[in-house]
Amino acid sequence: MEIEEIKILKSVLSKEIGWLWPIFLIKCLFRKRPVFNKSRWSKSEGAESEFVKRFSFASAVYLELQKKLGKEKALEIMKNIMVPVGYNEQWKHFQSLEVFGKKPMEQFMEFNNLMDRKGAPQFNKRRYIRQDDNVCHFVITRCIFNDFFVEVGTPELTKMFCEVDREFFPKAFPDLNFHRGSSWENTIAYGMKYCEFIFEKKRI
Repeated sequence: MEIEEIKILKSVLSKEIGWLWPIFLIKCLFRKRPVFNKSRWSKSEGAESEFVKRFSFASAVYLELQKKLGKEKALEIMKNIMVPVGYNEQWKHFQSLEVFGKKPMEQFMEFNNLMDRKGAPQFNKRRYIRQDDNVCHFVITRCIFNDFFVEVGTPELTKMFCEVDREFFPKAFPDLNFHRGSSWENTIAYGMKYCEFIFEKKRI
């Protein structure tokens, strides 16, 4: 875990469970391996396996929180942890780009290309509906987060990454309007066949 992740965990967990939060985290670390072993990735090696392995810790924390505080409260706490952690990670990737002087859609596509190499999109399946200077519309037909969390029995955690998108994209690309069509729940995590990603250049 990186320092920023630990800071977020400490901030949220100390508020919810008090001074015993380090002991709680240790229990979660011990549970991480059994969680990962439930998935098909535990029987394989490679980049995809290494990528999803880290999310077994999120499932372990969630399952331990459920035991302690119940499912509804556990989900609330996980949102307060996973959304800022995911946002920070996306933001670090964004800041590594040289986008000064480029058009809004060019900036976005450059970020998209970077994430295809370094983030979850390298393992997802994407199909472009439209891509030009004014609109970028694509769908994700395979979500690596959903695949993993379903296998280990915590599918609801996938929704946290939908929330990361909703927080991150408007702030990183203020000249684009990001939406998912008729509903923010047009994602695989909410039972749809694919995730909608629609970016439209804002009219001045």
